[in-house]
Amino acid sequence: MLVGYPKLDRLVNGGYDPAAIRSSLGLSAYRRTALYAPTYSPASSLHLAGEAIVQQLADADLNVVVKLHDRSLDSEQRYNAGIDWRERFTRLAASKSQRIAFVEAPDASPLLAAADVMITDHSSVGFEYLVLDRPLLVYDAPDLAWSARINPEKIALLRGAASVVKTPGELVQTTHASLSDPQRLSRVRQRVARELFHAPGHATDRAVALIRGLLAPTTAHDETREASPEEQHAGGFR
Repeated sequence: MLVGYPKLDRLVNGGYDPAAIRSSLGLSAYRRTALYAPTYSPASSLHLAGEAIVQQLADADLNVVVKLHDRSLDSEQRYNAGIDWRERFTRLAASKSQRIAFVEAPDASPLLAAADVMITDHSSVGFEYLVLDRPLLVYDAPDLAWSARINPEKIALLRGAASVVKTPGELVQTTHASLSDPQRLSRVRQRVARELFHAPGHATDRAVALIRGLLAPTTAHDETREASPEEQHAGGFR
C-alpha cells in the first residue's frame, strides 16, 4: 500500500488555526503574512540578503515570520560562517514589534498554515507549502546548488512552481503582486504537489490501516492456536 506523507495531513485538512498562530507570535491581525524559510549554507539567500529581505518585507506593511534551518543556528562555523543569526533576528524582531516574529520551533507546519505567501531559496518546507496552493517565491542564490550539493532537478521543480526573484526590492514587488493574484501558477503548484505527495490528507489513516493489516494475521493466529503445556502452566490452566 502506498501511504504518503502523514506529516502533511493536519496541514491539508485545516487542522491549524492561522489567526491563532499569528496571534501567538505577536503579529498584527490586520496584515498579510509572509514566511521566510531559507536553507542553510553560506551560499543561501540568508547570507546574501536575509536581513534585508525581512526588513523590506516588514517595511512593506507585511507580517514576517522568520524560520531558519536548524543548522543555521548551529554553533559550528561551517553552517553559519561564524554569524550569530539567532542574535541578529531576535534583535530585528524586537525593533519591529507586531511585524516580525523569529521562530525556532522544530515543526514548521503551523507556520506554513499561518502564511499567505512563502519565500525560500531551496528548503524542503517549500515543497510542503505547495499542498496549500498559495504563492511561493524563490530568492535566487546562484552558488547554492553547487555549495549545498542540491539535485538540479529538485531545484528546477521548485522554481517551476514559484516566482523567482533576485533582489530584496524585486521580492517585495513580486510578493505584493502574488498576493493580489494568488491563482497565478496555481496549476503548476498543484501538479508538483501531486507528483511529490501521494493524496495528502489521509496518509495517517492509510498507515494505520496498513499496520493493522500486517498485525491482523498474527493476532488471529495467536487467538486460535492451542496453548503449549508451558503456556498452560504459566497461565494457570489445569
